[in-house]
Amino acid sequence: MEPTGNVTTIQNGQTIINIKNLDNANFNLRQDNKPFNEYLTKELINAIKPYSKPAMRFMELVKDKPDWNQRASISDQAKDILAFSFVGVLGIQLQNLMAIGKESFSDSKQRNYIDNCISTAKKTLQILCFALLSDLWNHKKEKNIALSGENTAILTHFFEDWMEMGVKDYEALLKNLYQLFKDHELEMTLSELKEFGGHLLPESKFSVACNKLYEISETADTEKYIPDNCGEAEKQLTDMLTAVGFLASYKMVSIKSIGYEEIRNSTPKYLHNYVALGFDSKININTERLNYIDTPVYTDSILLFKGNYLNSINLFPFIIDMNTLTLEGGVKICFYSSIDMDEKSISFRFLEDNSIESISFSETMKPGALMNELLEDKEKHKKLKLDSVYIQFAEAKKAILGLSDVNDN
Repeated sequence: MEPTGNVTTIQNGQTIINIKNLDNANFNLRQDNKPFNEYLTKELINAIKPYSKPAMRFMELVKDKPDWNQRASISDQAKDILAFSFVGVLGIQLQNLMAIGKESFSDSKQRNYIDNCISTAKKTLQILCFALLSDLWNHKKEKNIALSGENTAILTHFFEDWMEMGVKDYEALLKNLYQLFKDHELEMTLSELKEFGGHLLPESKFSVACNKLYEISETADTEKYIPDNCGEAEKQLTDMLTAVGFLASYKMVSIKSIGYEEIRNSTPKYLHNYVALGFDSKININTERLNYIDTPVYTDSILLFKGNYLNSINLFPFIIDMNTLTLEGGVKICFYSSIDMDEKSISFRFLEDNSIESISFSETMKPGALMNELLEDKEKHKKLKLDSVYIQFAEAKKAILGLSDVNDN
């Protein structure tokens, strides 16, 4: 994927922003003569200033240019900063949105733009909900937390419904989880959520944005993919993302593999092979890295963190890297979609093209089976890893809902 502007780095990793060619830009316009992403870019770069040094530096450099977002040579650099700064997969979603905005106007452009706005909003809500679900899973292992009837109903809907949840469903789940954490005084690893209550009020911009995007998503196609809805979707997505600007201080990684090394009379070491999800400061996407340290980490996991991934939230099995599970290189990030009607398989949505990936429970690890033999067979090894998604999902359901057996309702 090509970068949209000119962002370079010096050796210590500090971002340098080059602002040049200040002539007015020729933006691609909607049929109503309004440019794509102009509003989103200006509002979001301001919202992430407290959490992104490149954004703060950029705003200092353009403080005397109030129309900077109308100049492509400057605005493109802000778009790069947004893609680089927003956590992992959300940065990729924003980059896709920016790329669509630069296309020549067409019906397919309208469709892709609106769908991408809705998808980005949903992924944002999912990350927040999955982080709280992961925290709740940990808390429930340590102490008994009584769920109200409303808690149980909405969490059961999440774990058991074979109809995929939308923006409105995830907003309701977020509100329910937030109140559950507040009522029981539970710690939130996403510390910024502790003061997020105001954004969950019905009249807040965040809640209004969720409702408006839901309304657009539920509109018949003949009415949905129109120029007015491009602008409306952009505005509402912007209002939602500005409320979660703190996500610009977080990162995501996919743990691909872990090696172990212990030499006589020395401290054991672990070799973490992982992929940093999203863009780096040079606009490289999903870069693979190694870390040789004396601390283990969860295998096959998707970690959300601030600072160091050793202190993180494990989003597995709600977000998975399909390529890691199938022993392939690169990444294929998928978000939980729904439980299938047979309750023996789980559907996930592939981030890149929104296609469905289904994981069926093969029960490869049968009583009496030898792990060594299973691991030696590549196909059986893959099935073991894929089975772990189903098993972990069932364990999360059992722990969070307080079930005596994973098959209880």
